[in-house]
Amino acid sequence: MRKTIGIFGLLMCTLFAGAQEGSQFPELTGQTVKGKVIELPKALQGKYALVGMSWSRKAEEAFETWVNPCYNKFILKSGMMDGLYDINVYFIPMFTGTKKGAMDNVMKRMEAESDEEIFPYVLFYKGDLEPYEKALHLKDPSKPYIFLIDPNGKVVLSESGHFTEDKMLEIEKILLEN
Repeated sequence: MRKTIGIFGLLMCTLFAGAQEGSQFPELTGQTVKGKVIELPKALQGKYALVGMSWSRKAEEAFETWVNPCYNKFILKSGMMDGLYDINVYFIPMFTGTKKGAMDNVMKRMEAESDEEIFPYVLFYKGDLEPYEKALHLKDPSKPYIFLIDPNGKVVLSESGHFTEDKMLEIEKILLEN
């Protein structure tokens, strides 16, 4: 998993900033390393989703603090009671502006150097940042942001900064209440 996280850190460039809770998550189309196209929030399939988004290297370190805990809890389900959670998880590196041309090379590098287990959970986006800045009230590229989205595509929680157990407990609380 360490090798996956190291490459993932190179990919992530960083995460997003604070959406209004209760707002609709904007449509986003991306693709996995294997070329599968996924449209959010359409692909939620009646489940909650935890979505991490990044477009700047400035938040890379803080974002990486989220990857292992989220992967272990919601994908591997490695802890006691983690089997209770049936949610989608997407880590989304965003290639915008002059970085658009780098996406294909980063995808190839990830495919060659990372564990395949993470591939379905990394969704590459190439396009404009502005619609997401507006809809999600993104302000600070130096902070990572994680969004918990309900099965109807509404943002029910947004977090920023480094991972903490308190932030994870808040995510778990919402999931267990619903």
